[in-house]
Amino acid sequence: MLAALILSGISLAQTPVEGGPAGTHPVTDEREGGPFGLGVAIGAPSGLTGRLWFGDWSAAQFSVGGDLGAFNSAALTADYVVVFRPFEVTDNAYAIPLHIGGGLGVDVVNQAGVNTVLMGPRAVFGASLMVPELPIDFYAELAPTVYFIERIGWSIDGQIGVRQYF
Repeated sequence: MLAALILSGISLAQTPVEGGPAGTHPVTDEREGGPFGLGVAIGAPSGLTGRLWFGDWSAAQFSVGGDLGAFNSAALTADYVVVFRPFEVTDNAYAIPLHIGGGLGVDVVNQAGVNTVLMGPRAVFGASLMVPELPIDFYAELAPTVYFIERIGWSIDGQIGVRQYF
């Protein structure tokens, strides 16, 4: 939770100005479409994914589905991420923004007819690939999660996916 508060402060301190800081581009230059993206992902969880941009620096994202390879499971994630653009690409042919953030992970696992609900905070680290002429982004991310509810444990979730923006 402390990491989420720190990242929130960082994102608020990075209010974009006309043209933005050197070496960065607004999201609207990086891809077509609106601020909300919806798509599919493979990993943990595999299923539906979405992202809502709040500006050029931050977004909320979610995933809902089941863990790949784990039968009788359901999972839900919700994250707040801050987006950085450390790579400058000539001719603006594509953009590779990185994101870091925190959120909440919920896993429901059915073992021998007994449902176990695992819930806890998670950190998120990832990268996207955006092409200016397309209303989509491709992404990959890792998310270490520590579970405190129902049973103490941890996992490292990962996803690759694609979202289309409207």
